[in-house]
Amino acid sequence: MQSMGDTLKSLEKANPALAKRLRDSKKLQEEKVYPVRYETLTVISEEHCMYGKCDGSGLIWIIDHEENKEFMKECPCKEVKKLSNRLMSARLPEEFKDASLNSFDINVYEKPESKERAANAKRVAKNYVLKFEKMRELGKGLYFFSEEKGSGKTRLAASILHAITKVYDKKEEKPLKIIYSSTADLIGEIKSTFDSESKVKSTDIMDAVKTADLVVLDDIGVENVTKFVEETFTRILDYRLQYKKPTIITSNLSIEDLDTIYKSGRISSRVEKMAFPVIMPNEKIRKKIAQKENEELLLELYE
Repeated sequence: MQSMGDTLKSLEKANPALAKRLRDSKKLQEEKVYPVRYETLTVISEEHCMYGKCDGSGLIWIIDHEENKEFMKECPCKEVKKLSNRLMSARLPEEFKDASLNSFDINVYEKPESKERAANAKRVAKNYVLKFEKMRELGKGLYFFSEEKGSGKTRLAASILHAITKVYDKKEEKPLKIIYSSTADLIGEIKSTFDSESKVKSTDIMDAVKTADLVVLDDIGVENVTKFVEETFTRILDYRLQYKKPTIITSNLSIEDLDTIYKSGRISSRVEKMAFPVIMPNEKIRKKIAQKENEELLLELYE
């Protein structure tokens, strides 16, 4: 078994900062002189912990000098990470959970203009995935818009999300934090924290959405817009713009027309800076896709 001295020597090479803390702690124990009762031994990483309180693990290692014992406590970032996972897994509609760029079929559109727009949008989506590292450095996202509901906006955004997730799931050393939410659901989730019995704070949800590596905000502009709603989205977009966090947004409105819903003009100005506009076809395809899927299933049933 290694002595404390040998352990510190080994640790000195792997983690000099932590080794110094342990050495200082050992010295204090021997001298029985403690400037404070509690000392944090965790090496803080502001890059991996949004609160600057832990190393990104969600746990803080603390020593109690009076009781001469060590213990771990949860960092606030752990709850935010759990919430990020919940928002991601719970919010993506079931019909889009298997959406992929390869399965995005431009031939379901009937009008030539729609096919052309769909092909361009698909090309942009594929290149965005291929060049995501650069887009991430620049903090640039995409803004898919079309006046028609069910025109493929959410399907294409979900396809991008899945493609990027697959790439980064293989990079186990630093998986991406990705969140999908419709804007109406997000506001509902935040408002649910106003209940006195809620264990989650509104700031927990806001922090999760603000700091995620990639966020998909679906259907912006359809929620019941109030001063609170506009202020909430302004704060989220402000943070993501400032810290270059890519955001993909879908809407039935052009970026300019967002001003008809969010009267202050602050939402449109931020979206314009952080996302490239991508025009989607003004043609509904959700019903056509459902009919096609039903026809294929019927063929199997009649085999």
